[in-house]
This record gives sequence, structure tokens and C-alpha cells, in this order.
Amino acid sequence: MGSTDVVVKISGKLLSMPNPRYLAKLKNSIIEVEDRGYRLIIVVGGGAVAREYINVARALGVRESLLDIIGIEGSRMNAVLLATLLYPKSSIQIPRSIEEVLDKYSRGLIPVVGGFQPGQSTNAVACAIADAIGAGLIVNMLSDIDGVYSATPGDERAVKLDRLSYDDMEKLIYKYSQSAGGYSLFDKVALGIIRRAKIPVVFIDGRDPSLLLKAVEDPESVGSLMTA
Repeated sequence: MGSTDVVVKISGKLLSMPNPRYLAKLKNSIIEVEDRGYRLIIVVGGGAVAREYINVARALGVRESLLDIIGIEGSRMNAVLLATLLYPKSSIQIPRSIEEVLDKYSRGLIPVVGGFQPGQSTNAVACAIADAIGAGLIVNMLSDIDGVYSATPGDERAVKLDRLSYDDMEKLIYKYSQSAGGYSLFDKVALGIIRRAKIPVVFIDGRDPSLLLKAVEDPESVGSLMTA
């Protein structure tokens, strides 16, 4: 990996209804990666709590763009939780833009962020930030699978893909929901950014935080690696 700058995208499901033992392991893994000389920016999703609010509001007829705002605030709550655990290595003031992320990053902090704006998934946020800093890698910590599969997880025909291209991902994206609260794997906006920037993305089982260091140091050894 050419750059020591790494963006870590953490599924919000891993932080919703927080488990103290899991959070302690995640914190230790993040610090371990930083201690090895890597610089991190962390992006977290909204998770179960955000989705519950979204589902209720959707059932009551709220428009998708407004539902996105609920998801953004849910992701920011998760970001506050993780940033607080990492303090003082991180700031508990959660950035709302790439400019604010870069400001904290330039001061040696580990920025932890959630969503930025309606219509943009936290995957897209992670990719945009990675492009802005010239990151060498994005690590995508999934909540309930250990990588990218050839079909929707649960489908008996699904096979884990150790390697895949951006074109392969484009074909898979349409098997996943694109509505608010439904960005379970990746989305076309995120893919467009990463395809332009040509930054590799490794998808790992986020339920085991110890895999983070392995993914950063040797992305081909764990999960599913997506490259050009």
C-alpha cells in the first residue's frame, strides 16, 4: 500500500445498541493501527436506531430526502460515541463537511464522522474523504458478513469473492436497496467516486475488530478486495 492514510468505514449496525466489550476491542484495534504509523479517518453509519426512526417516518409518508436527515443524525450519534471513546486522539465535535474533516486531520487527530447530506450514503462520504486525502486504502467493516458475495447474502447460490473489480461491484449494487437507510453494502455514488480515484477497498467482517490491522497491512489476506 503506497500511502499510510486510511479511511475506515464502520457499519452503523456494529455501534447501534452498543456493546461495551465490542467497543473496547474496536477502540484498541483503532489505536493499534495508529500506533503502527497509519493515519486514520473513520466514517460510521446510522445503524439500527436510525433505521427504526426511518421506517416509522416512512410509514407515515415522510419523503425520502427528509428520511435521509434522520439517517444522518443517527450516524452522527454513533460518531459521537466512538469519538468520545477515542478522545483525546479524536475530537468529540463531529465534522459536517470534508473541509472540517481536513481541518481536524491536519491537526493530527482521528476525525470520526457520520453522514453529510441527504442523498449521500456514508459509503459515499468515506470514498469522498479518501479521494480528498489521497488515501491508499478504504477498509469497509461490515456488520454481518465477512466480505462481498456474488449474490445477496442468504441466497444459496452466493459465493464469497476474494477479489472483485469496480465493474463487478456495479453489477452487484442493484441487488441492494438504494432507499434511505438501505445502503447495506455499497452504492453507485460511492462507486463512481472510488472508480475515479482508483483507491482499493477491502470489505471485512467488522464483528471482529482485530481484523482491522490485518486488513490495513495486507488487504489481500482478509475479506474481499475491490480494485480497478
